[in-house]
Amino acid sequence: MKKNIFSVIITALTAINVILTAIMFFVMLPSFQKTNALITQVASVLNLELDADNDAKGDADYTLKDLEITTVSFEEQQTINLQNSADGSEHYAIFEGYTVSVNKKADDYDDFKTDVITANQSVITDCIRNAIQKYDKDGVTEDKVKKDALAAIQKKFDTKSIVEITISNFRKQ
Repeated sequence: MKKNIFSVIITALTAINVILTAIMFFVMLPSFQKTNALITQVASVLNLELDADNDAKGDADYTLKDLEITTVSFEEQQTINLQNSADGSEHYAIFEGYTVSVNKKADDYDDFKTDVITANQSVITDCIRNAIQKYDKDGVTEDKVKKDALAAIQKKFDTKSIVEITISNFRKQ
């Protein structure tokens, strides 16, 4: 007899659980749909969807053999003033040249071959100088300078085909 009572109680509790789950589902579904619609509207306003067709192909997939490397060496090393440090003393960064790597598979590769890089040597050098001058002695690192200079060069020339900058003999004093 006890066996049957427990079976009835378990069956009743299972039925109540199914009923409450169904009620909760139908009560919550409209708010989930409203939330989804709101997120979709916000994403469309902010234009968060990435469109691969409109993005310039350049820095996506490339290997070392896909790169055209152009080296620029100066007759004398370049000395650039850093921002004054906390103690007020002046410090300098020094480099002897740089290398620009251009992705040959990029859509706008023809616009940035070696002769174009060489012709625009002063503009690229200026971008590197500006990237160095942002920092003081404690904050300047070669990696930071390369990242900032690459971003500035890509923005200046409106391209993603220039994928890497390497600075020769970068030192700070």
